[in-house]
Amino acid sequence: MDVECSLCVLKFGGTSVGSGERIRRVAQIVAQAASKALNEAAPFPVVVVSAMSGITDQLLRIAQFARRGESLEWRRELAALRERHLQAAEKAVHDGKRLAELRAALEETLAGLEREAAGCEDYVDAVAAWGERLSVLLLAAAINDLSLPGVAAAPVREEVIVTGEPQGSAPSEPGAVIGAEPLEEETRARAQLLLQPLLQGRTVPVAPGFIGRTPAGLVTTLGRNGSDYSATVIGAAIDCCEVAIYTDVDGVMSADPRIVANARLLPALTYAEAARLSWFGAKVLHPRTLIPVAQRNIPVRVRNTFRPQMQGTLIGPEGRYHSGATAITVRRRLALVTVESTNMFGAPENAGQVFALAARVGAAPVAICSSSGHHLSFMVEEQAAASVVSLLQHDLGHWRVSCRLGLAACACLGSGFTSDPMSPARAISALARERIPVISQGASEQGIMLIIEDGDSERALRCLHRDLIAPVIPLVRHPAHEKRLEALKAR
Repeated sequence: MDVECSLCVLKFGGTSVGSGERIRRVAQIVAQAASKALNEAAPFPVVVVSAMSGITDQLLRIAQFARRGESLEWRRELAALRERHLQAAEKAVHDGKRLAELRAALEETLAGLEREAAGCEDYVDAVAAWGERLSVLLLAAAINDLSLPGVAAAPVREEVIVTGEPQGSAPSEPGAVIGAEPLEEETRARAQLLLQPLLQGRTVPVAPGFIGRTPAGLVTTLGRNGSDYSATVIGAAIDCCEVAIYTDVDGVMSADPRIVANARLLPALTYAEAARLSWFGAKVLHPRTLIPVAQRNIPVRVRNTFRPQMQGTLIGPEGRYHSGATAITVRRRLALVTVESTNMFGAPENAGQVFALAARVGAAPVAICSSSGHHLSFMVEEQAAASVVSLLQHDLGHWRVSCRLGLAACACLGSGFTSDPMSPARAISALARERIPVISQGASEQGIMLIIEDGDSERALRCLHRDLIAPVIPLVRHPAHEKRLEALKAR
């Protein structure tokens, strides 16, 4: 992009902008980054923002009610949505004149949403897109309201990302959207058109995440969990030097901190390590998020909106960012599908045929557990298991297909596990001490995978983390204190 300064992308999710007070906090982070760029030659920020937390689900309910002709219900939801945004405006912007201008812009946008909902028939993405359009107005106004010298922001009220046509048919249930894939060159050209004039004037663009537009003008979304993905798509399109994804945790942790009390912050990860963690259940980044930036070696930093002083986790290319990180994560609600030949002297079945059949019902294997000429077992999402088994039984002829439900995959990932030949034995011993049976296991260059019962997954996560990463240090009392305790017991 033809601008004098280098650029960074700051992405804020729905939790970060979930209220007026939080929007003002985000505005302070952005304003400080812009001020630093203007005064210290740091990268200049381009902001990508999500809808306020819960708003996309509310918009999908509005669309579903409208499709069913339930006018009273969708108008009631719309009124609640309107009130929430106007209340947020009151907290985010303090100057009276700016607040009045923001209210007018919100009302104009809400009127457009009402017209869209009234005409909604089969395609719900057009309604789902309005949450980000409201967020950019709120955040840009809050940044300007801080009146930091030289710092100005402007909402980008058009979609930056250009996508192909949406894939699939219209969803029938609330909470579903039709995802579309970004078009790289078209997005680069549109980013140049929409963002360059603002950047040349040293104005912070506040752009909507999650949503896009086809070359023909159809509004699209990038699908569920597409918000972070949109930030890296835009970051790649403007050749930024870093994408910072602000969320409600300090970064990527060695285990889920809600389950493991002494989980550690991982200061650095490679793209491959982060993608593997995400694939096996870590909730910080969606697997697609890293695809656009990994191709260009653009690092991604995961940071905490509510503790911006923390440096978070830096994710980058292998060799450029050292990582000796080890982490343990769990992917739950899985099923083990086993395919065995009933003719031990027949020709081995091609595993590719098995996976091609599974793909026909949209079930990508989560992991391959074992394979031989006459035997193949692999993990799929539990909800897809029945469809996979039915199709395999129908098409595979002389092959026996069985399925075991209610499983989970514990993945111990990182160079710390793969470099230690004793790690697999230590992992199994840790589970054995807790009387947790291992149903299947596997290893690769990235780490160790253990298949267990889903009901044991949290206990397994805690004991593996304790034995392999961070032992719980027992409380050590001072000798004098111990003597006093002994004296009290003797009385």
